[in-house]
Amino acid sequence: MSNTVLKIENLTVNYDNNHTALENINLSVKEKEYLCILGQNGGGKTTLLKSILGLLPLAKGSITICGKSIKDGRKLVGYVPQFSMQDKSFPITALEVVLTGMQKSSLQIFYKYTNAQKEMALHLLEQMGIADLAKQQMNELSGGQIQRVLIARAMAVNPQILLLDEPTASVDPASRETIYGLLDKLHTKKTIILVTHDLMAVSQKVDSIACLNKTLVYHGEPKLTEETVNSMFGCPVDLIAHGVPHRVLSTHTHCNCNEGGHKC
Repeated sequence: MSNTVLKIENLTVNYDNNHTALENINLSVKEKEYLCILGQNGGGKTTLLKSILGLLPLAKGSITICGKSIKDGRKLVGYVPQFSMQDKSFPITALEVVLTGMQKSSLQIFYKYTNAQKEMALHLLEQMGIADLAKQQMNELSGGQIQRVLIARAMAVNPQILLLDEPTASVDPASRETIYGLLDKLHTKKTIILVTHDLMAVSQKVDSIACLNKTLVYHGEPKLTEETVNSMFGCPVDLIAHGVPHRVLSTHTHCNCNEGGHKC
């Protein structure tokens, strides 16, 4: 039996104005694989996740999750959205956020949770190292703490695949390392697909990377070549490691970096 848990074949997704967001994507992800999807802003990373979640219509191609259609396989996926998409002013505790992940249908304000569900939610927060924050309001938490709550919520559905959209984009360096450490532990039991534009994510213990710029530029071992990075960003770039300038790619003097809002 194949151990492929996510299979994307010939996927094309268009915006409402028929502008192509993703074109002819082919991607296979194995059970318990830790995949990092890299790409610049506007390259289609979030669009790809939304397609996997069944939130966008497919112009062409197919997506299967554990051999099932998106509709049937969606329940096998846990999703951590971007930090910026969260309404941090909504009056809800960390524990309550995790519990909402256990509802099988759309969110119900007065849903009655069982004691077993409450115990499980607390256990998930404990796994994230924040059980002591269970009764804290979300607007009282730091960015890194919020991200750990959202990971716990995604885990509440007991997913086979965990999707994360820029989970370290709005957190401090210490929180980023904590989150990466948690993901490293989770991937011994779950398939993890981490979406980011942070090239330093490759320095983590990922099994493979996929480079996306509307099309799939590369999918394979977690090694970045100059050619791959240039194709992904559309021009030569420099990498910064641990806050210290560390040139690993060649210097460039001219390109079309200012096109599309990208600047070197």
